[in-house]
Order: sequence, then C-alpha cells, then structure tokens
Amino acid sequence: MDATNTETTDIGKSELAHITESANVPTLLMVLYQVTGDRRWLAAPYLPTRTKGLGDHDTGGLPEDVQAEIRQAAVDAFDHLLHGRPPAIDVPTSEQTAEMLGVCVGEPVDDSYGVMLAEEFRRRVGAAGEDSRLEARVPGDFRVLVIGSGVSGIIAAQRFQEMGVPYLMVDKHDSPGGNWLDNRYPGAGVDTPSHLYSYSFAPHDWGHHFELRASLEEYFGKAFDLVGARPNARFGTEVVRAEYDEAEARWRVTLRAADGTTEVLPFNAIVSAVGMLNRPKLPAVSGLDRFRGPSFHSSDWPADLDIAGKRVAVIGNGASAMQIVPAIAGQVGQLTIFQRTPQWIAPFDKFQQPIDEGSRYLLRTFPIYRTWYWLKLYWQFGDKVLDSLRKDPEWPHPERAVNARNDGHREYFTQYIRDELGDRTDLFDKTLPTYPPYGKRILLDNGWYRALRRPNVTLVTDAVESVGETGVVTCSGAAYDADILVWATGFDATRFVSSLDVIGRGGVTLRQAWDDDDARAYLGVTVPGFPNLFLIGGPNSFPGSGSFMYFMEVQMGYIARLFASMFAAGAAAIDVRKDVYEEYSDLVDRTSELTVWTHPGTNTYFRNARGRLLFVSPFRNVEYWTRARKSSIEDYHVLATVPGR
Repeated sequence: MDATNTETTDIGKSELAHITESANVPTLLMVLYQVTGDRRWLAAPYLPTRTKGLGDHDTGGLPEDVQAEIRQAAVDAFDHLLHGRPPAIDVPTSEQTAEMLGVCVGEPVDDSYGVMLAEEFRRRVGAAGEDSRLEARVPGDFRVLVIGSGVSGIIAAQRFQEMGVPYLMVDKHDSPGGNWLDNRYPGAGVDTPSHLYSYSFAPHDWGHHFELRASLEEYFGKAFDLVGARPNARFGTEVVRAEYDEAEARWRVTLRAADGTTEVLPFNAIVSAVGMLNRPKLPAVSGLDRFRGPSFHSSDWPADLDIAGKRVAVIGNGASAMQIVPAIAGQVGQLTIFQRTPQWIAPFDKFQQPIDEGSRYLLRTFPIYRTWYWLKLYWQFGDKVLDSLRKDPEWPHPERAVNARNDGHREYFTQYIRDELGDRTDLFDKTLPTYPPYGKRILLDNGWYRALRRPNVTLVTDAVESVGETGVVTCSGAAYDADILVWATGFDATRFVSSLDVIGRGGVTLRQAWDDDDARAYLGVTVPGFPNLFLIGGPNSFPGSGSFMYFMEVQMGYIARLFASMFAAGAAAIDVRKDVYEEYSDLVDRTSELTVWTHPGTNTYFRNARGRLLFVSPFRNVEYWTRARKSSIEDYHVLATVPGR
C-alpha cells in the first residue's frame, strides 16, 4: 500500500506539529490506530461525540487537552509514514472498517457498511482489491461508444483504459466537463464537499471545502487527461440516432459533427453518460418571447451580462437560485424572487471557506488520512441521512414529517430559519416549508436568508402567469417590472437519454419502452430489448444523499464486470432478462413508497407526471452496492457469440 504521496520527507516534527493543528481530530484517530495498532485510540477518553449536521466536527467534541494529546501522537504517526515505515494495519478488514468508522463519526456503523467501505478504502489507497484490474480478453474488433465527457463519461473512460477496451467518446461540447461547462451563472458551485465530489482515481489538492465552478471545470479537464481519454475523444459531435442490428449484434450509430455533416459507425456496445440536468425546463407561461430585455434560463447566463444597478427578476428558488441570489443581491438595484414552494435549507458553515494549508498538506500527502476523511464525509452526507427519510407507519404526524428523527430535523431547520431571518418576521411564513424535510432536495445556505433581508430584495410567493414587454404578471394579477429575467426553473429530469433516438430489437424505441417519461432500468443501468446498451446515471440511480461521484463509479464498476464476464463467455451481446428487470422495477416502486420523496405534500423533479419516483435511488447506498455486487451475467440472455471463442 502507498502510505504517502510524499512531496518531501525532509520535514521535521516541529513542522508536523504545526500542520496537525488544523487537522480533523476524528480522522487523526483513525490514522493513529492504523499506524500503531493500539486499540486505546478507539476507546475513552478519545471517543469523538456524534457528528451533528453536515459539519466537519473538527474537534470531535473532545476536551482541548485530549485533542492536544491526539495531535501530538499524530506527529509521530505521520513521521513514521514519511520515513517509509508501513502502518501496523496495512488495510483494515471489513469488521475493522465498520468499527473504526463508528468511532470516527460517534455512532454505530453496521457491519454491512464495513464490507463496502473496506473495498473502497483499498481502492483509494492504491491497494489491490476484488474489483481492481479486471482481466479482459477483448475481441479484436470490439469497440464501445461512450456518449458524453462529463462526470460519468470520465469514469467510463478510466475503466475502459484500465481494461484495455477500445472506445470512442463523443461530446457536443468542445472540451470535457459536462454541466460545469454549461452552468456559468454567478455563484455556481457544488453543495457537496470537494473531497466527496472527487474521483477515487484522481485525488486533488482542493483549495476550498466547497469549490466553485471554475475550479471544478479545471479538475475535470485534468482528470480527463489523467485517464488518457483525449486520444479517444471527438468533441463538437452529437449522437443523433442509435439502432441495434440484430443480425450483426452491433449498434449502428449516426454521428453529427459541428458543421452538420453526419456519418454512421458500428459499435459493439454503447455506454450513455449523457447526464440528466442538462435540458433546461421553462414554465408554460404566455408571452415568453415578448420581454424586451435579456431573458434566459440560468444555465444560459450571458458572459457579458451587466447586472449593476439593474432590476432583476429571478423566477424559481431551487438550487440554482440559491446560488445566484446571494451572489448578485449586492450588485443589482432591485432583486425580485418568485417562489413556487419554499425549500428546506441546512446551515453551510464552510461555504467558500478555504482549506487550511496544514490540512491540505495532510490530504495530498497521506492517502490514509485522505481516505479516512473521505469515509467520514461519505457517512455524514450518505446513508446516515437516509434513515430519516423512511416513513414510519406508526408516526402520528405524517403531515409534517415521516418519522421522529425527520421531525427533529424539522425543528432544527425551523429554528435556523428564525435565527437567520432575525427581525424580518414578515418573511417567516413565506419561507417555512409545509412538507417534511428532505421531501425535496435539501439545499445548503450560502447566504439565502441574509440576501432576503436586504432592502433591495423582494420575495413573491405568487406564481408567474405571463410575461410582458417590461416584466411579469403573477396569477394574482400583480405586475412586476424588470430589466432582466432569469428563469431558474430547473431541468427536464424525467426523460432520460432524450437527446437521441435509440431503436432496439424489433424496432422498439427507448421512448416507447419507457412510455415517454416513465423510465426504468435494471440497477439503473440496462433495459430489456436494448442489448449492450448501458446507462451510467440512468433511472433511479442518483443517490438521495451522499456522493454522486461514488455512486457513478459503483455503476461503472458493475458495467465493467459485465464486460469482463461477456468477454470470458465469448458473448458478443447480452440483454437483461425481462423477469429480472420487472422484479427490480417492482422493488424500486415498493421501496419508493416508503420514502419521503413520495410524500403527498411534495412536488419535486424526482418524480414524473404520474407521481412515480424515477430520478433518485430509493435504496440505501449499501443496499444498492450489495445488489450490484450480487448481480452477474446470469441475469442476462446471451444473444450472440463470437465465432471461434
């Protein structure tokens, strides 16, 4: 195991002591136990308190003298690693991982997580694991088409490069990055910690706890080159049509270049990494084209737009508006926000906060420290939260929460609203949601309530009904003049793979198979009748909470294992069995009904027009991981074999 990514071993203990002053104490404890093997670091008086909320809990809730003892001991541990000495515990077992993480976060962690996260630990520190370096005897003419060079496309490229699977990647943009190329509005950034929004195969020296768009675009460009994808990529190219040729067991794919010319190429398999939050959705209001000033969706923010002193109307109050409003409120003359439904918003203590240089040194130098910090963040933002999202049939107040823990979140967030609004009590009823917390995507507060308190900001709770030459009119008949209209109204998130025509066996299109907006896929990855078509980020495969990046790596890991099994079996094409697909779809629907996202008081892009949950996964992350691990080529029909194999 690579204990360090050593930039220098010429660093003394006095400097290490200074560096550890900014370290996360619960993470230091994990390093101490692993380096020394001494179990006293997993017992009192060193036990951190339970991590509350989404903060880093840097002190572990421990007394200052105990923290000081831990930090001093960590100096010796890091010095041990810097001098090339192995830790006492090279790689924790699954049982050790579960126990250690439980100590780190201050609450019990089930052994099932130990199995999953021990494997993830191995991957992130560079130790050989069950899923690493899959051997694949690839047929000589086999080639895959990867659609999209965003977050998921880079994951696919990394796996295919590792396996030696030839592929062509196409993207309509002129560079990699996906959504981070499109969304250039003020304040655009992640609401997931930077180290959680990172590839396992591309650790990065992040400068801020939550990075903004420019840094993210740069990261994905570097990751794209790191995995060696550029020689296999064709930018400025769109996939127009993909049709399966049953006789040849190949896909015939029509590509269109930026100049409008088209060509048809054969591929043995397709991996769709097109993403979902990339097709802007505008409301059905009259007069959209009548407004005389700039009017645009938030994802199309003009690069040369001058907002200084202008009257700006922002229609919508979701994730994009949450970032835009605080970023521009101090620059515009008047800002009017049109809110359809108030959002639950969590404190965001480290918004735009830089990571201390000492912590950055530890994170980039010691894979053990970086991985335990990742595991800690993963738990806080992942399945720990999901337990509060399951409906308790015995809970007596289902109108306001789905269980007692969820109701506790309601009380906490409600008090946070009161505290942030202060003397602006007139805004309280407008901003307090009536549905349970997490019923819609939880947002992180980057100054939203403080922006609402500004004298030049007005919050309107009437829906916009029409647009005129000088502004908008609400359903109550009130008119609001504006110089600029910003439509922060989200994306069409229910029509998966809608940017191209996909025709499978028997001439059935993917849109027909999904009855337009009722998408389903086995493990979110594949659909019967569409052999060798694999989706990363398909229906019900976005984690309800946690690391999107990790979830997509899990999906691609599953796809990679299918490819390896297919090659080993001499199969040219596989098609998921319909009974397997239908059983999984039924399980998704039954499990979805147990979650807050199907609460009757919510209206969210997570569900389609029929009310069915199809965007997020209703499962705990460990449940999905386990199911994907158990699935194999036995869940598929082998439709064709490679001659001579």
